[in-house]
Amino acid sequence: MAYFYTNNVNVMNKLVLLFLFPFFLNAQNLYVESNIGVASIDGLGVFPGASVLFGKRFEKSESQFLLDMEIGLAFPSIVTAKLGGGIFINKEKKSAVVFGVRPWPFHLYSQINFNEGKRGQWIFSVEAGGALVDMYEISLESLFIANFGYRWNIGKK
Repeated sequence: MAYFYTNNVNVMNKLVLLFLFPFFLNAQNLYVESNIGVASIDGLGVFPGASVLFGKRFEKSESQFLLDMEIGLAFPSIVTAKLGGGIFINKEKKSAVVFGVRPWPFHLYSQINFNEGKRGQWIFSVEAGGALVDMYEISLESLFIANFGYRWNIGKK
């Protein structure tokens, strides 16, 4: 069982990297995000976590919609990624509501991006894990995650 689990983790990590890497080639709307949070792990209770991700926001000037992608290092999952879509609450200040999927470890999430300052913006997200729908292995047995983070802009227009 341990071999099967480790093999699935390695395959998922490679897929996440291959899926998201091409989207970060252009530096426009690029950011670095740092997060801390807690997860509710089935059988363990509350467990701390942290991540550092590189992300990119895609938006068009004539639209209120956005696409947000992130990939990076995390504890305890080692690597992680997020892909979400949302709508700006205030496009000038870049505040938004985003909904999406974290492919590894598998979670569905909702996120609030607060007003952007000179250097970046605060974010808050809550996530429902795959363990809720009997997908224990690919969610690392997580039921819920709540995290708070900050995004530093890189290559801002």
